[in-house]
Amino acid sequence: MTSQSRLGPRLAAALDARWEHLLVRVCGRRGWRPTPVVFNSYARSAGVEGGGWARVLCRVLMLPRSAEGGSHARDGLSRGWRRYFTAPVAGVEVIVRIGADGPHERVHRVRTAAGGYLDLRLEADLPLGQHDVVVEAPGGAMARGVVHVVDPDVARGLVSDIDDTAMITLLPKPLRAFWNTFVMQEVERRPVPGMAKFLRSQAADTGLMVYLSTGAWNYAPVIEAFLKRHHFPPGALLMTDWGPSAQRFFRSGTEHKRTQLRRLTHEFPEIRWRLVGDDGQHDPETYSSFARAYPDRVETVAIRTLTPVEHLVTGAPQTREEAEGRVQVPGSVRVLRGGDGNALLVEDLGL
Repeated sequence: MTSQSRLGPRLAAALDARWEHLLVRVCGRRGWRPTPVVFNSYARSAGVEGGGWARVLCRVLMLPRSAEGGSHARDGLSRGWRRYFTAPVAGVEVIVRIGADGPHERVHRVRTAAGGYLDLRLEADLPLGQHDVVVEAPGGAMARGVVHVVDPDVARGLVSDIDDTAMITLLPKPLRAFWNTFVMQEVERRPVPGMAKFLRSQAADTGLMVYLSTGAWNYAPVIEAFLKRHHFPPGALLMTDWGPSAQRFFRSGTEHKRTQLRRLTHEFPEIRWRLVGDDGQHDPETYSSFARAYPDRVETVAIRTLTPVEHLVTGAPQTREEAEGRVQVPGSVRVLRGGDGNALLVEDLGL
């Protein structure tokens, strides 16, 4: 991309940052203050290859005092549109306590990036298991999240898509996407039948569970509440930002998934991955490309196959032959297909 072609995205990103700055000032006059929202993530214990670390995922927003402690983010009851009208706080220093209130606590002072985001790998020395991460913003507002320290002796990991894999959304159709995102209450969302059971079976002998979505971070707390309510296995949540960047007007969801998969591969070189998605969008091609690039790092690709009606609704009709041709992986990689989680579980068991 030439410098001239990048001018538009850079201008859009600058205007977006200016708009967010004005929102922060207006919210400050109303008595709101910077408030962190911490998302579940993962960590690695110290070993022979070097020191331990934790990936801290957080966003700092201007919120009223009544919404502190995560209630605004995790009530799971408000209409979806409210979550996209936020005032993120960029460039503010926050205190991050990894392993908070425990004997292995490490304290870091860091600054939020554009959009109020924190996505940092910080030094930590945590034993295996789950540990609290507390983020405190200026003014005293704080929030708590969890990091799961990966057991290096468990050499399998699980990555799952969310939209139309765990949760029925049919997002590609514009009208349905608008309704699901901005109108529908979170408690009305429906899980894909049997998918929680299938993912629990796949996660039982894995060291790391990751939900990888092209959805916006604004909606991450809703996703966490949905997964918990429907008994999906707990895991880290990796989402993206829909706003403009210096390179493009809208960020690429497909590139987000590819980047995160590569990062997980480099962070956990001993893990072989089970990848779960659906054929409504680009999961078959994304997972196939990853499996061909890292054939010894992928164990299974499991694809939920949408029905012909669902494909028609999403605007991506395809024949059975076309669907099967979209998954092209090395022979060492097992491929599972099924219309829902129950079918995938039966396929996995060879019944």
